[in-house]
Amino acid sequence: MRIYIPRICGFFTLLLSLFFEYNGDGEGKNVILNEISYVQKRSIDLNNELNSYLNPLRIRSGIFQSLEQSMSPEIHQKAYTTLKGINTLLITDKSMLESAFSFGVGCGYYQDPKDIPGLAHLMEHVTFLGSEDNPDPTGWDEFLLKKGGVSNAYTTGDSTVFYILTIPRELKNVMSYFANMLVKPTIDENSSVSEIDAVDQEHEKNIPNKIRVMIELALHLSPKECPAGKFGTGNKETLYENPIKNNIDLRNALINYHKKCYTSGNISLVVMGPQSEAELIEIVNHIDSLFPLSTKIEKNLLSGKNRIENKKFMNIHGNLSPQVSNQEGIFGRIHIGTGADYYNKKANLDISSIGTVGDLKFKKESYGNEEKNEDYIMVDLIKIPKGDSSPPLIIIYWDSLENSLDIIRNNAEWQMLKLIQYYFEDQGPNSIYNKLLKNNLASNLEYFDNTSSKYSIYGLLLTATDDSDEITHDIVNIVANYMNNLIGQVVNNDDHRWIDNFYQNYSIMANIDYLYDEDRNIAGIVSQAAENILFFPDEPEIALSAYNKPYNLTKDGKLSDAQINSLKMFLESLKPEKMKVIKLTDVDLDRIKNEYYFEPYKVNYSISKMKIMTGTNSIDEGGDKSKAKVVQDEYSNISELLTCVPQNLEIVKVAEDKCPTYKDNGKEVSGQELKNSFIPCPLMIEDGISIYWKGPIHKTPTINITFVQRLKNEDIKNNTRRALISKIHAIIQNTRITSSLSSQISCGLETNIIFNRGRFVFTIQSYSSNFEDVINKIKNSVANEKNIPTESEFEYALNYLKLDVLNLSESMAYDIASDIAYSVYLSNYYSQIELRDTLLSTEIKYEEYIEGIKGGFLSIGYIDSIVIGNIMPNVSIEYVKILQNSFLLKTIPYSEATQDGIAELPKDIHITVKNPISDDLNNAVVAHFITPPVDLIDSSIYYSIGEMTNSQFYDIVRTEWQDGYIAFVSMDYKTPSMSLIAGVQTVEKDPSTLTCHLFSAFDLIFKNIKDDLTNSSKAEFENKIRWLGLSQFSTHTLDTFSNYVGHMSKLIISHELCFEKNRLIEDATQMFISDPLVYIDKFRNLISKSSNLNRRVVVVELIGNDNESQTKDGTGNKLNRILNAIEPPSNQECIDLIKDQLLDSINIQLSKDKDKKLRGRKNTSSTNGKDRKYITYDQSKQCAVDENNAVIASGKNSKEISPLLNIFGRNISFNKNKNNVRLLDIANRNKGIKRRTCNHDKE
Repeated sequence: MRIYIPRICGFFTLLLSLFFEYNGDGEGKNVILNEISYVQKRSIDLNNELNSYLNPLRIRSGIFQSLEQSMSPEIHQKAYTTLKGINTLLITDKSMLESAFSFGVGCGYYQDPKDIPGLAHLMEHVTFLGSEDNPDPTGWDEFLLKKGGVSNAYTTGDSTVFYILTIPRELKNVMSYFANMLVKPTIDENSSVSEIDAVDQEHEKNIPNKIRVMIELALHLSPKECPAGKFGTGNKETLYENPIKNNIDLRNALINYHKKCYTSGNISLVVMGPQSEAELIEIVNHIDSLFPLSTKIEKNLLSGKNRIENKKFMNIHGNLSPQVSNQEGIFGRIHIGTGADYYNKKANLDISSIGTVGDLKFKKESYGNEEKNEDYIMVDLIKIPKGDSSPPLIIIYWDSLENSLDIIRNNAEWQMLKLIQYYFEDQGPNSIYNKLLKNNLASNLEYFDNTSSKYSIYGLLLTATDDSDEITHDIVNIVANYMNNLIGQVVNNDDHRWIDNFYQNYSIMANIDYLYDEDRNIAGIVSQAAENILFFPDEPEIALSAYNKPYNLTKDGKLSDAQINSLKMFLESLKPEKMKVIKLTDVDLDRIKNEYYFEPYKVNYSISKMKIMTGTNSIDEGGDKSKAKVVQDEYSNISELLTCVPQNLEIVKVAEDKCPTYKDNGKEVSGQELKNSFIPCPLMIEDGISIYWKGPIHKTPTINITFVQRLKNEDIKNNTRRALISKIHAIIQNTRITSSLSSQISCGLETNIIFNRGRFVFTIQSYSSNFEDVINKIKNSVANEKNIPTESEFEYALNYLKLDVLNLSESMAYDIASDIAYSVYLSNYYSQIELRDTLLSTEIKYEEYIEGIKGGFLSIGYIDSIVIGNIMPNVSIEYVKILQNSFLLKTIPYSEATQDGIAELPKDIHITVKNPISDDLNNAVVAHFITPPVDLIDSSIYYSIGEMTNSQFYDIVRTEWQDGYIAFVSMDYKTPSMSLIAGVQTVEKDPSTLTCHLFSAFDLIFKNIKDDLTNSSKAEFENKIRWLGLSQFSTHTLDTFSNYVGHMSKLIISHELCFEKNRLIEDATQMFISDPLVYIDKFRNLISKSSNLNRRVVVVELIGNDNESQTKDGTGNKLNRILNAIEPPSNQECIDLIKDQLLDSINIQLSKDKDKKLRGRKNTSSTNGKDRKYITYDQSKQCAVDENNAVIASGKNSKEISPLLNIFGRNISFNKNKNNVRLLDIANRNKGIKRRTCNHDKE
């Protein structure tokens, strides 16, 4: 996974995770670039011969042959250089439903001038603020919203990459608009300076992320001659304050940077889409005409250096927490279980201080492990304060200054780094994982790499069980011994058969994955390809390595001698004596705080040495020996991996037009005719279990099972303690299952168990030929009454849960605020703060957990399940029954089980809470506007409102009012209602100001949407609702196996058995929605207290820690505002607005006590979970069209719409909410209609 924080444009909700953004430095007045990039050097060569522009790239004969063997005949590629020198790759794929393009610019923060760190990053931001032809700074977002699309960008050490997805018919228009911004950006003082605030806010939100800080510190400590240590993001100090002090003109700096870097000879372009090759060439020719001929770069800019530089990107493979579903990495999510009881820590632990950071950073000979001895090595140990919201994280890494470009090329051609990734994350008997599991040393283990042509790091990210030096030493010792043996097995062994077997099997698996990967990340493909073309312009096959398929092996599938030698050289660079360790700890804080300071991330750190015994282990597993035990033999036979390659990919044959006969409470029922190929079939419906099945959808040889165990409502309702016990149970189950299936994980297996909202959700996915073995191993490993977990397993799981719940360092302030908001109105939902408070204030005992397994609340429940894929119906029933018998002793009726519901809130809720993230200065405000229960029409309308709102909210709050880098709106569905969620996060403005601006922005957006819809023609209105509303529910969204599984699994998890819901929403939209008034009034009633007294909103304000950057009036110290921007409300207007919106709300304050727990002080008992009533759906209403809604949306009377309602097979009215009644009254006054309502179901 690439580590950066991308800038999100258009209506795309802000992506926030662990991504790093590396950006650039630049200078203003009389600025010259600090270094010239490899791509710029190449553009000089091209300028010397204009004919170079006129010829296509020199492509070797048959260069695409190996890729074409697996690519569909519908996919064609063309690589060439345009007349203006843009290196271009076109990919025509008739199966694509969207088009995508990416521009790569061959400059990044490595080329930044020294006086303005962050200039390349700022230039990336400024590019989106308009062009000479379209100078409106918010015009791009508005244009993209109307045309339909998503845009994004990121800046790395050597490149800046922009990528855009759009609908195919608009590709030329969207590319033209963007290319104009790229070629002729609006670089004026106001807009440029205003964007500095966004960059500054972006950096501020990254500071609390401890993983990022650790990686950034590793780069900071790179040798002096390496540019990897630059501060690439930039902030207000580097981009505004220092340039003023140094008399540097920022605008001129940007203009100069753009002139030198954003030239056609320094740009790559990748375009993908369903268009023909001729169509794409025509579009690219038009784009090429917008660029001036690339100007010659003066040789004095080279500064005597002809360095080849390359992109810098980071991968972290597998977030290994068992609490979260699989997302990344070959092995999915891995976690370390517990074995024997903890051991005595002793011997071989020797930590001492070393010289200055100057010695460490700048002198290569003194930064390594100088002291050599055949019995031990000295490892660099860097310590950072942990704080009270981070787990004890450790990174063990190796760095390299040499051969990085060759490593990048080798990895692109034949995935050289996969071998080390697989062996680092292996879970077999002789693995690092198994050793850590046996000795209870760590709970997470992940491989990461961060590579560039000048400096690369490779390593492991671990979550230790505690932050003591003893634990750190033992972990490092295990890794060192493992690496000694792995290197010995590869480097000192002339028998390469096991390496060949690995790459042969990996190649087979990669081709299988490639063949059946229907969800290729199009944005990732075009952006990665654009980067690759920048640095390997004559090797377009490397650009296509973004497809992640190895192709450059010998004919017999083996590595060549050169490849073997490259692999050996790489592994030799990972010797234990070259290891470095960075850890989070609160041990020895006084020393850490007084040694060194990492200014950009405001963190102290210390540097010392740790002695590691080579070939020995300090762990005395028996607990009664004082001498170190030799463990060399434990690793001497490192297991072969990828021995689980599926052997049979044949697709089973089933009837596609009719469901099989099934049993409904013991009675046989004939299978229904399938008019819709997406509908799953019932296989068994009983009082305590339902099983649904869909055969080999999309002809993929994969099976997925979603198995849901709903606990008994009276056992789990409003019981935080039992929720924690259930989470412990999920961790134990995950640990056991993962361990038993370790040999399968590298061959497409994904398993995970989570517990939330009163239910266990178990997902299994694997290739069908391996599935029987997977099910049998699960059956034999599950914790139940016959297979009771040990107390040590329980203690490990409890410790893991504490680390997980207490870990807030990877969360954003707005994430925490939204989590708290959900806990107010979702049934059986507990925020992380609530779980943490309970976990710290109570003791959960092993005996209590075991009681839950032995016939207690953990062993009973109602089962919902769905089996999808390459499997027969009778086998599906067999597998689900195996799972039922393994996990449950007794089933209960659905009526007794916990159900998803929305609380009937008596009033709006307003919560204030101190930001619980250590050292996080960010304030955040999140508002959840909760809809009444939705029918099919509402689903389309509210999603459309969300899409019409989010881009405008971003432009007003983030761009014009500069309230923070993070500003977003999204529409979220939680059975049976939806929530319009708005959020903003910033350091500089106080929460009350942000709350005011949030409500004020919605007032402005409402007026804009009202004017837009009112003035739209019928055709324009229909186009809008089809793009905005129907795009969410089109059956095209189920066009891949994973999309289909994701959609149907959500329905099963929430017990929404309306499997035709997407199609019915499409039908309802087209049949009933014809009056724009329905959007206007529903939006007004959702956000406005004055027009709808029954409006319900939950507002959470998170107050940053010791935030001194705010001005007394709470508005923050903004640098500048863009010209012609909408004025934000004044202080008095804010006071009046908040009074109007939240005067009658229930106010809750969560305060941070001395023990650092957050406790609630409520002014009313009406929000007490035990007293709340929850609205739920019964099955008859899940696919309903509400008659009142149909009348309002269509502008017709009840008599006219009755025949249309009959098409849906239902004619019910269930929306009793007063805002709908008010709308209906308006319609009825015109049509003389009587309204009909009925009650909701309540728990």
